[in-house]
Amino acid sequence: MLRTARCACGQASITLNADPVMHGVCHCGNCQRRTGSAFGISAYFDLAAVVAREGEMRTWAFHHAAQQHDQARHFCARCGTTLWWTISTLPDRIGVAGGCFADATGDQALPDPTYSVADDRRRGWLTLPAGWKVFTG
Repeated sequence: MLRTARCACGQASITLNADPVMHGVCHCGNCQRRTGSAFGISAYFDLAAVVAREGEMRTWAFHHAAQQHDQARHFCARCGTTLWWTISTLPDRIGVAGGCFADATGDQALPDPTYSVADDRRRGWLTLPAGWKVFTG
């Protein structure tokens, strides 16, 4: 099964041939700013699952002080959509913005997320499904 995540303008994409090994939401301020929303949806795959990367990308690299890791975000050079990222504490994984799989249906759609990170920063109006793992901080 192939899954392709695309940027908003469609010129950049990443294609993977596996299910995510981790899929959740994060409520930290960093993810809120990255998405312009109340949380970020992140699907993490083994790096070996990447079969193609297309389009002109730019990279923003920084040290995430609160999480104590280095991060490199790759975003579309045309529309600015953050498409994927790598994190120094997860060297064998690649994170892909869950919303970039918006057109995926059937077997290509992502499975439901299973966890919430920085849950102590979750907006009061947002509820989570029963059974999700919840991590604070």
